[in-house]
Amino acid sequence: MPLEGIGLRLGGLTVDEVAKAELSERFLEFFDSYYVDKINSMYLSYPKERSVVLEMQDLEKFDAGLAEELINNPDVVLPSANIALAKLNPNPEAVEPVYARFSGVEAHMPMIQEVGSEYIGKMLTLDSLVVKRSEITPKVSIGVFTCTFCGTVLKLKIDRDSVMDICPQCKRRSLKQNNAESRFTNLQRIAVQDPLERLKGSTPTWQLEVWLEDDLVNKVIPGDRIEITGILRIKPRRTYKGKEDKLLYTMFFDAISLKAKQKEFAELEISQDEGEVIRELAKDPYIFDKIAKSIAPSIYGYDEIKKALTLTLFGGTPDKRLIDGAPIRSDIHVLLIGDPGSAKTRLLQAVTSIVPKGIYVSGKSTTSAGLTASAEKDEFSEGGWTLKAGALVLGSGGEVSIDEFDKVSDEDKSALLESMESQTISIAKAGIVARFNTKTSVLAAANPKYGRFDPNAYPADQFDIPPTLLSRFDLIFPIKDTLDEEKDRLIARHILIQHGAAGAQLASVEGYEQVERPPIEQEMLRKYVAYAKRNVRPRLDADATKRISDYYVELRKLGMKQGAVPMTPRQIEGLVRLAEASAKSRLSDRIELKDADMAISLFEYMLNTLAVDRGGRKDIDALLTGMPREKVNKINVLMGIIKKLEEADGNAKIVGILEEAEKQGMDRATTTRYINELERSGDIFSPRPGILKIVRRDEE
Repeated sequence: MPLEGIGLRLGGLTVDEVAKAELSERFLEFFDSYYVDKINSMYLSYPKERSVVLEMQDLEKFDAGLAEELINNPDVVLPSANIALAKLNPNPEAVEPVYARFSGVEAHMPMIQEVGSEYIGKMLTLDSLVVKRSEITPKVSIGVFTCTFCGTVLKLKIDRDSVMDICPQCKRRSLKQNNAESRFTNLQRIAVQDPLERLKGSTPTWQLEVWLEDDLVNKVIPGDRIEITGILRIKPRRTYKGKEDKLLYTMFFDAISLKAKQKEFAELEISQDEGEVIRELAKDPYIFDKIAKSIAPSIYGYDEIKKALTLTLFGGTPDKRLIDGAPIRSDIHVLLIGDPGSAKTRLLQAVTSIVPKGIYVSGKSTTSAGLTASAEKDEFSEGGWTLKAGALVLGSGGEVSIDEFDKVSDEDKSALLESMESQTISIAKAGIVARFNTKTSVLAAANPKYGRFDPNAYPADQFDIPPTLLSRFDLIFPIKDTLDEEKDRLIARHILIQHGAAGAQLASVEGYEQVERPPIEQEMLRKYVAYAKRNVRPRLDADATKRISDYYVELRKLGMKQGAVPMTPRQIEGLVRLAEASAKSRLSDRIELKDADMAISLFEYMLNTLAVDRGGRKDIDALLTGMPREKVNKINVLMGIIKKLEEADGNAKIVGILEEAEKQGMDRATTTRYINELERSGDIFSPRPGILKIVRRDEE
């Protein structure tokens, strides 16, 4: 319905006005055909509710030509829809505007990184991930102006291109806006980018500024996945001196409607045939092992670690809640701590490449804001506060790999505590209180504190990671570079075969030794995981429940006999998550005995490699706190000796402490080491050489 011949008058009306009247009547017919109940419901809540969301598909069914004209000339057609909607208001004295918010322009739905000049002035729908949000800014919608020279008063509707500074009466630049009588509307800016799962490989993305007006403000927060329908516009780009460039322009998106999208693990399209293939694969009794071998097939060995990474991909049963309504974390967190050159980074990148929504970051080059979220003042909100989403928020619904986890600063590690357990990020800054979802599994890799593992030191003493953060990981695996001739020979052969095959392919040489293909190709593996995450919600059966319960009780009994703490109730939830993931890998809706055994075997592997004290006792404290029960008991004995000698003689001489400790079974080297540790921690001090005293904290 092109509008031509502007200025020609028909019966006192311009063609433009006649066309707008016809458009309004046509929209009235459309509303009457499809949206009577929805519009009536809006007006029952008016002015609290002032928008009706209309599907573009319905308009195309009603009048394809009108729908096409709306897409190509939204600035001309859309106001007529709003006028038609306002005519249906049962209150003739209503002053608050109403909006016809069209959504779902499927014919124009490019990726954000593809949006360019060919879309300027057209209506689009963008599948978006919100990364920033500014404060609300008032914007003039109806301006009242007074001429300071002749006194003329003007009341005008202000649009984006309005320039009002010359009085129409006296032709002077003497207009002054009357803010008290003018009407304002709310404006908020957000920045969006393509959702990570829509990007292929390491394709970079860029951000597009979106303007939200009136009742659209404060509808989204960073990390939300939304569909935005709006009009692509341009504004002059400012130079570094603050002047407007007449040739270069900046694009922004004028939003018409917002529609929240549920954040799925994968937005992958799985055809009916692919679904059949996936279900057939799941019938294989060795499917779990095949999936594990398909993860990073170029890396030799690490069978237990690859099994753990497989469970991380599938995760536990989501959306479970306790009887008091508290949510239960379903995502599995895994930490790899290993010697240099042990392929930790390759393992992280392999998992990131498999999951449709994965983010890889390095702990050395990121900040707490880059990992979690922040509130900052910047140019985006013109000096106001902007909420920004970090990797864990943007990766919600997927997986985040954090390399060099030990290099993350202490402040940033504390910011991860809430995110990894409660799966939320809370911000309270300058009066801004916000909460973001971080429903993501964390796969982290770190190096030992002194470069390599020391076989004579407790494992946790070698981690530069706080015990509180270590306890958030369901599984922690050491990767030790041990000297083993046979294993070294196999690793070398595995690497050289792959390099030889890669070089032969480049040189088009025939007859080279073939590399063994992974049991499941990566693209099918991605769809298999997506299918399981989307469709399988396993539950515990009686046998699996009894197996986990018996294992917990047996370990606790063993700990009572040995004077150690091999397991705490926190680990039970971790075992359940691991068992749920094992069942999901088989597309089973029941967690069976073999799933519980899989979870227990991996937990046992962790205990045997990292949580065994010098006496051979399994002690979870040795891993999570660096203070095994054996060490705690000896330190308590030592503190008792110092206190006793101090009370008897006023001073505790080191010679006497060593003699008394030796009588109680502690050798002098161990006693000396513990004395040094207590001095460093501030529990004891030496007022003069050879003398020790206990720090009286109650007297401080």
